[in-house]
Amino acid sequence: MYITVVGGGNATAIFATLAIEAGHTVAILTRRPKEWAKTIGFVNDDLKWDERAHITGTPHLITADEAECIPKSDVVFIAGIPVHHNPAILKRIKPFLANKSSVTYIGSVCAYGGFNWVCEKHLGDCGNYVLFGTNLIPWTCGTDKYGETGHVFGVKRVLRCVTEGGVDANGVKSWLGPILRQPLVDCDFLSSTLWPNNPSLHPPILYGLFKDWDGKTPYKKEDVPSKIYADLTAESAKYVCSLDEELVSIVKGLSGVFPDNASLKHDFSLKGCILENYEDQVTDPSTTVTCVSKNIAFASHYLQYKEVEGGVVPLVDHKFFITDLPYGLCTYKDMALSMGLETPTIDAIIYWNQGMLGKEYLVDNALTGKDIGECILPTQWGYPLEKMADVVKDRSKNGAAADVDGRCGASIFGC
Repeated sequence: MYITVVGGGNATAIFATLAIEAGHTVAILTRRPKEWAKTIGFVNDDLKWDERAHITGTPHLITADEAECIPKSDVVFIAGIPVHHNPAILKRIKPFLANKSSVTYIGSVCAYGGFNWVCEKHLGDCGNYVLFGTNLIPWTCGTDKYGETGHVFGVKRVLRCVTEGGVDANGVKSWLGPILRQPLVDCDFLSSTLWPNNPSLHPPILYGLFKDWDGKTPYKKEDVPSKIYADLTAESAKYVCSLDEELVSIVKGLSGVFPDNASLKHDFSLKGCILENYEDQVTDPSTTVTCVSKNIAFASHYLQYKEVEGGVVPLVDHKFFITDLPYGLCTYKDMALSMGLETPTIDAIIYWNQGMLGKEYLVDNALTGKDIGECILPTQWGYPLEKMADVVKDRSKNGAAADVDGRCGASIFGC
């Protein structure tokens, strides 16, 4: 297959290297191609997953030009950018899909934030494509050297392969499984959007730390936590657990609306999901809080600060603040409002987070703020609750598996 990996972030070098190892042709599509090395790879700390401490590969192409890779691609995998950039990426690849006769798999390394709804809005009926993704990023990871070396801290022991309807009608697992080398379980897009993920962790942790911050007074560096998960405070833990309960209640409500959706029957609790994903990497599985703070795979992730005169302040211009609100909490709130569910913790965090950003989404318990167009709100996009599960037409009739011609290349585009 010819695989295009889109983005220059943490996941890029890792997925591209694994795809090369699996025998595919990999291209990297990035705004900064000159900063990429000819040979890339990643450091691997999870020796139970792979005994090699360093894995490398050579991409076929590194480019900033969509025209050089998208028309050739069997797979376009958005892997190295925050999800709030997905609309811009989709708009840029759309012209190169229209005239393709073969099927293109279009996916996201983290298919939350209504990835299928976003694709429906920005791609529509353009071209012959099949949507897929993983419900979570396959690894906790980082970047040691931009454009060259990624870093895997821990690999998920089970990963959900997200497809339309959750039935993998187009055989995504048959080629994605050998690349990722992880057990893949079927999941639909609605369940993936609701699965405990970044919005379940970043906003409540940040709220617990900074909800009383005046927006300008610096902190002494030694007075604030360094690591976002490993240094979890009691105040942050309280809001993590409270948001977790509210999200589970939303899933329970939706499960009643969609009684035939098998994916919604899973345990959506944060503790259950972390233990499923990381198993032996959680050194203390006794509570939700310890599953976060005592997870080896989470141990190397840091809070982001900016140094100022007199100390440090939170880096508000960061995906922790920017992405998880319009592509997470507001999406949950939209569904909760549709079912008449109260979500006091989600509400409080939205009001605080939007204030930090100078945005207005939630007003008087209604998603009617002046910036609401930035949010992923299925009901306001014309998808009433009863249609949320399958808003993108069934493309299985296209016969994607039969049209893939055995070539493989990967492109990485974006950051």
